[in-house]
Amino acid sequence: MYDKEFYEKYAKSSLKFFYEEQYKNFTLSECPDIQNDIDNIGIEVTRGISEYSGKFSRLSQECLENNLPLEQRFTRANRMFRKNFLGVIHENNAFVIADPQNGEDYYELHIKQIFEKIKIKIDKLEKLYKKFEWNCLYVFAEYPLKSHQIWVLADLMCAENLIQYDIYFINALDRLYVINAKDNFNFTKHKYTAKELCLFTSEAQS
Repeated sequence: MYDKEFYEKYAKSSLKFFYEEQYKNFTLSECPDIQNDIDNIGIEVTRGISEYSGKFSRLSQECLENNLPLEQRFTRANRMFRKNFLGVIHENNAFVIADPQNGEDYYELHIKQIFEKIKIKIDKLEKLYKKFEWNCLYVFAEYPLKSHQIWVLADLMCAENLIQYDIYFINALDRLYVINAKDNFNFTKHKYTAKELCLFTSEAQS
């Protein structure tokens, strides 16, 4: 199950480097998820994956965390996907999740999923969310995207003039891309150390 609080805490923790002194003024809230009334900043947190991809992510996490025996993994997969699960077993009896939606255009598909999720969140920003001077969207990509893939995403955002959010944070596991809508969707990259990643996880679980 999607742990909303975990993702919000993780996002908040990972933004320390970006906001520095302002960071102490951030609190977890709702609509948007992270708010800073003193510095007039609001950050909504979401995952940039489809419901279908989210199931695969959850299945992988459950199998790993619970160390399920092989038969139980297939039982859980078939129950989750109503017997539409596509899985294979390697010669070493490794359990492999094979997503039929993924192929050579895997990253292109994922960028489109992030893009569609951004548009959904823009609609909610305009209709439901509290507005700030700086409205930001933090998206968990769930996959290790490279700079050239972020360029594709930024170009899509620029083409549709998605300026409703001022800053878009794209979390790609060990790095955070910061896309600035006020600067023609140019982006910067911050790569995290293993120590920082462990800290974020620890704080998110507390």
